[in-house]
Amino acid sequence: MGRENGMRIWSLAVFLAITGCASTAKQAMVPTAEWSRTGMVAFCRMNHGKKVGDGQCWALANEAMKAAGKSRPGRDMRVWGRVVNPANEQIRPGDVLEFENARFRESRMTIITGSHHTAVVMTPERNGKFTVAEQNFWGNKRVSFREMSLRTWVAGKMTIFRPG
Repeated sequence: MGRENGMRIWSLAVFLAITGCASTAKQAMVPTAEWSRTGMVAFCRMNHGKKVGDGQCWALANEAMKAAGKSRPGRDMRVWGRVVNPANEQIRPGDVLEFENARFRESRMTIITGSHHTAVVMTPERNGKFTVAEQNFWGNKRVSFREMSLRTWVAGKMTIFRPG
C-alpha cells in the first residue's frame, strides 16, 4: 500500500507539472499580501515601454495596485500602505517609493527626482541596490526600469510604503 500511494503521489506531481497546475498550487500557498505585491510587479513588467494612465508617475503605482486587487489606504494619493523603515526591513518587490526633492549622487551624475515622484520596486534589495519601475522620469511618460541604491541618496525625502 505504501509503494502504491507513493506512485500515486509521484504521478500526481508529474501531472501537475505537465499541466502547469503546480505553479498555481504554489501561488495559492503565497500569503495574499505577498501575492498582491508580486501582482504589482507583473503589471509593471507587462507595461514596460507603455504609457499607463495619464503617464504621470503615480498613475503607474495606482494602476498596478488596482491590477493586484488593492487600493490606497485613505484619500492621500501619496500614501500606498504602511511605512517601511529601511534600517529595520529590506525593500521588497511591490513596495512603493515616494520621493520629495530627493537627490542621488551616482558615479558620474546627480539624479534629482523633483518635488514629487513615485516608483514601484521590481527586485529585492541586495546590498542596498534594487530595480524600480517608473514613468514620467526625465520626461519619459512610458514605463521604464532603473537600478537604484539607497547608498547614493544624499538629500531630500524618500518614503517607502508596503501595500497591504
